[in-house]
Amino acid sequence: MSRRRLLGASLGGAGAALLGLSGCGSDHGSVSAGTDHLSIWYWNGALSDKLLAVSARGVPGVPGLKVKGSPIAGDYKSKLRTSMAARAYVPDLACANSDVSLFFPDEEEFLDLRKLGADALEDQYLDWKWKSGISPSGRMIGFPLDAGPTALYYRRDLFEKAGLPTEPADVAAATATWDKYLALGRTLKSRAPGKPFLVSQISYVFRMALYQSPKQFVDADNHFIGDQQHVKRAWDLAVETYQQGLSARALDSTPDYNAAMGRGKVASMITAVWAIGGLKDVAPKTSGAWRLTALPGGPTNYGGSYVTITRYCRDPEGAFACLKWLLGPENQLKSYQEMALFPTTPAAYSKPAMRKPDPFFGGQIPVDVFGPAAEKAPVIFFSPYEDICNTPVFQELTNVETLGKNPEKAWRDAMNACERTLSQQGVS
Repeated sequence: MSRRRLLGASLGGAGAALLGLSGCGSDHGSVSAGTDHLSIWYWNGALSDKLLAVSARGVPGVPGLKVKGSPIAGDYKSKLRTSMAARAYVPDLACANSDVSLFFPDEEEFLDLRKLGADALEDQYLDWKWKSGISPSGRMIGFPLDAGPTALYYRRDLFEKAGLPTEPADVAAATATWDKYLALGRTLKSRAPGKPFLVSQISYVFRMALYQSPKQFVDADNHFIGDQQHVKRAWDLAVETYQQGLSARALDSTPDYNAAMGRGKVASMITAVWAIGGLKDVAPKTSGAWRLTALPGGPTNYGGSYVTITRYCRDPEGAFACLKWLLGPENQLKSYQEMALFPTTPAAYSKPAMRKPDPFFGGQIPVDVFGPAAEKAPVIFFSPYEDICNTPVFQELTNVETLGKNPEKAWRDAMNACERTLSQQGVS
């Protein structure tokens, strides 16, 4: 997991809604009152420091408009929620992570960007990303910042030693479905020296398989659907990966994980573009051995952020003008160059700055894989309640993988925990 996802993870919390936001209160927060600028809150790594330095001096093309960034250290979500609930020191603009739907129950606390002219820009952005910032009632509260398209990362050298296909197109064909991917994993472990594992942990199999579905745990009518086939299929694939001995059972950010990746005990990863930096950090000696290709089962997205304009903003038109400049195609490209924030503007994918061969991947051009994945990712409905289910489901998968818990009992326990907690939130 990248530093930006760790620091910006989850802007909500159990229960999803920003408790007590709607109702009375001033229309203006005091964070910008009496100053000559608008304020934008973000967590470290969410926005380009270079671009924010420009906007603090004056947003280009908008005379007199200054927008200054306020990096929020510590628990970003709690500080933003506390500020908004108290209606004091509320920022004019604020970043939101991939779980922007957590704000949908309190959507009135944010301006509808469509009323400020967002519709005229829609064709410049990824379709699924644009739609995911729109609430079920039709209010657009999240403007696309970055994306997290996914891919299959694989060790070409280990595949070769096992007599498996090695070129990206051939590997994509050999792993086009999850069943084919697991079959390849069995061959890999039986033939390659050192018996490398297919994945580091089974939770990634579950997450990627589930994210390929347009449905998740709760539907748009507030009904629990986490016990349906689209979730059970992802669970069964993860369990099958464990039962076939294809997982190294190495949890992220642990010494075991670092050792497994660095010593060639894990031959592939199924994750997002933002994992590139972390892989290079933990396994620098494997540079040149890795390749990228399409994700088994089809493309999807994992991660990425948005920017919102709060209803306390003193200058909505100015704030939206800043968004158009800050998150336009040209500056998304600059953010990619500076901070590896993958653009949500497809026009950037063909630019020379994104088409540089990466020696870590044997000279492969990463955007050739991640670009198509970003453009073909499905439109997924994320309810405000997804984290309520993610927590027990991933915990039970860990119990299966690390403690040997019976998978069917683990599934029942996860579903019971989901339904029990969701019922307390009014989800039927």
